Amino acid sequence: MLKQDNEKIMGLLGIETHCVGVHELIDWQIIQYRQAVDAHRHDLSKVERRCVAWQEAEQDFSKGDCAAMGDKWRVEYCGLVCPARSKCLIALHFLHSKKTEPLYRAG
Repeated sequence: MLKQDNEKIMGLLGIETHCVGVHELIDWQIIQYRQAVDAHRHDLSKVERRCVAWQEAEQDFSKGDCAAMGDKWRVEYCGLVCPARSKCLIALHFLHSKKTEPLYRAG
């Protein structure tokens, strides 16, 4: 009874409130992370005019860029990749978050 009352208050009756594709999301984020670190490694190598090791680039990426990428990747996955995105409240939350920018801008 208490759970139903809480769901009514939140407007969630009959809709799942957890990510149905969490394992796919994690796999996808790992791929995105590896690609971002590799791109960061190439950029660092150009700036420093030497071959930067992947581990060194990963440490540098983790200090700055990594925290900002989490929301961006979640918005991208939930809005474009996840097959359950049309009926998922979590996807809507991330897509309408004020912290994130739209992925596509016309013009």
